[in-house]
Amino acid sequence: AQAILFARVCAVAPRSSMPPRANVAAPYASVFIVVTAVARVAAFQPKDSAHCLQWRSAKQGGKSTALRAEGLHGEPSADDPTLCRLRTRLGPGAISTRAGEEQMQRSGYANTCTTDDRPEAVIGEDSRHLAVGIVGGIAVNSTVSLGAISCRPIANSCSQGCHEAEFAAVRQGSDELEFAVLDPTCDVWWREVSSDVIPPIPELALPLGISPKGYKLGLCRTFGHQPGVDGSHRIVGTFVMEGPDFGQCFFTRHDGSKGQLNGGNFHILQARAAEPSCQEDARLAADLRDGLAKRVEVFLSEDDRALIERPSGTLFAELFAQVLALGSCMLKQVMSPARFVPSPLNSLGLHLLRALLAERMGDARARAAGFDTDPDFIAWRRDGFLMKDYDAIGDQGLHRLLQIASAEPVEAIPVPPYKWASRNVTVTAGPDPQNDMHIDTFASIVKVWLFDQSVSPEEGPLEYVPGSHRETEQRLRWMFAYSLPPAREALVEPSFRLMGSESVAHAAKDFVEDCLARSRPMLPLPGVRRTLVIADTSGLHRRARGTAGHTRLSWRLAGDNDGGLRRLDPYRWPLDLEGRMASPARSQPKEEL
Repeated sequence: AQAILFARVCAVAPRSSMPPRANVAAPYASVFIVVTAVARVAAFQPKDSAHCLQWRSAKQGGKSTALRAEGLHGEPSADDPTLCRLRTRLGPGAISTRAGEEQMQRSGYANTCTTDDRPEAVIGEDSRHLAVGIVGGIAVNSTVSLGAISCRPIANSCSQGCHEAEFAAVRQGSDELEFAVLDPTCDVWWREVSSDVIPPIPELALPLGISPKGYKLGLCRTFGHQPGVDGSHRIVGTFVMEGPDFGQCFFTRHDGSKGQLNGGNFHILQARAAEPSCQEDARLAADLRDGLAKRVEVFLSEDDRALIERPSGTLFAELFAQVLALGSCMLKQVMSPARFVPSPLNSLGLHLLRALLAERMGDARARAAGFDTDPDFIAWRRDGFLMKDYDAIGDQGLHRLLQIASAEPVEAIPVPPYKWASRNVTVTAGPDPQNDMHIDTFASIVKVWLFDQSVSPEEGPLEYVPGSHRETEQRLRWMFAYSLPPAREALVEPSFRLMGSESVAHAAKDFVEDCLARSRPMLPLPGVRRTLVIADTSGLHRRARGTAGHTRLSWRLAGDNDGGLRRLDPYRWPLDLEGRMASPARSQPKEEL
């Protein structure tokens, strides 16, 4: 299985491709429209893998099956919940699950699970629990005969003894009760999410349905070890993947009280499907080759090409000739935002080509938008982060900084007023994956935090290596070592870890040591009530270890925004403020780490 594969189970199907920019100027319009459309559709859209999880009754071969979990809190337990659902949709006057799916398909969605329409299933500001249940034993106080099994909706709880209105009980073997059945060609699992790390791998997150307002919903599961959170039980809830409740896990405790976790400290259901055989398309391949060749011609100077050659030891012309010889299936991946593309060509420098081209095109977009001479952009380009007094600049100041950081005047830039969501992180004595220095991906990503004056080294502040977001020769050598086939570490975790393996740490020893020496904590500005931090997390960063028991108070921009700004196609063509194709300067300043 390849870590770049996208998966969707019982999932929302994209309605249509995102339209290309209509105002791209000739003569390149026919080339760049094709590439842009392909890349933007691929940007963190799960692939259609509805076959991975199916609902079947016992007569159809369905049975209660537990899903595996990974991470520090993924050890098997008798408390592990298993999934079920009823064919009749929950709620007064509700339509059946089958009819609901047919209705959703007519609306442009496929294989979509329905929501629970009962009043107790309302969650957050604008969401509902999915109409999914947990397999239980024989119901207490039930008039259903022995041999019945309960499928308790996740919106309900019944540990103290259930009344019939609080659960659905049917005879085992009935067509009414269905179980989640996994396709043997897929991997479906509970992915552990550390505090404030939503979304962990957005292309693998598993949408199971949609809210009444059209927001994607998935499933989450508590760790089952926190008495004050989940009563030391693993509880399945609904994970909101879009909209105002984005990043929150809503669940019902065994005592009937409602709980929620925001931004992490729970599992989410993810899936990875075997790649369906891709049909090569000669015409599409020609368009992709033309688009890539034009981008390389315009944006990569001779110095840039030499920069790729030195770590890889391969002439750029040899690398590029082999890239252009790829078919449409691989070229679509190369020109996508996928964090890592497994390929034998990585031994020639393919990953370096993708990273440096994305950076140079980002620089060109900043110039085209007129941001390149702004002092804040100069600092952003040099350091990879900005720190400001939020009370002094306000929402309008933040809006301007988001435009500068993303080099986009309008696209994907939220407009004021801004709403913030609390994302507090408590330091634990055990290991935290976020303590490892890492990058989120190969291309620029904008993330945003607010910290108050309570954050100190004991609270585990954000740490960042200034300038590590730029593609210097030292960083390229490190990425080259990480991407070399078989690239086992990159396949498991495409967010490259600074010391992901001994071989990588040895191959780029100077870079690793320099980054560890220069990493600095993002502590609040002196005398400032609320410190705004904007960081490019394609640079090396981590959560400092802190002191167990201390809690870092922080706030993130509310909504489905990847923790800051929504990720876009890194190879989108730069346009000026009037929508015309920009002419980038060929010379590039030399990068020094």
